[in-house]
Amino acid sequence: MRQLAKHSAGDKPYGALTVVRELPFVEFIELLEFSHLRFDLPKKGSTSTLVGSQEWRRQIEDDAAQPGSVYVCTTVDALHHAVLAPENAELKIDMPSQSRVRLRTVSRQRGRKAPLPCVRVDLQALIRRVLVPASAPAHLFELVRHVVMTRLWVEVARVSSPRG
Repeated sequence: MRQLAKHSAGDKPYGALTVVRELPFVEFIELLEFSHLRFDLPKKGSTSTLVGSQEWRRQIEDDAAQPGSVYVCTTVDALHHAVLAPENAELKIDMPSQSRVRLRTVSRQRGRKAPLPCVRVDLQALIRRVLVPASAPAHLFELVRHVVMTRLWVEVARVSSPRG
């Protein structure tokens, strides 16, 4: 891996930036059970070699959270180390804006059957913390905490409400 440059928003290296991804509960359980992240498929008719992409955010937008969603927290460095590119594909991570980090898988060969739109991950290396939206019911928080603690030993917390 190349040396990561300092990020202009502060004195933290780019790779140390914390990023989050909102996942529906079912997709979160899939991640824990099968150690893979789903990608958003490229637009239909796309002729590029893009297999799929995924957006991670620098901050949580709890007001926009879907019911039953969970936030997975990690760092850019952890994404580099934990996400495993599929065979015949290359993983690319970039920062298109100050608030987003984009993870993409690009096929190395045109004309071949595209790999599945998901990537395998090392859960221990990827997940630093799990957050449940402040608006989620208590039983969902307890279920998420129980499931995470049986598979990983990471913090599970509620997102602090901005109206506190």
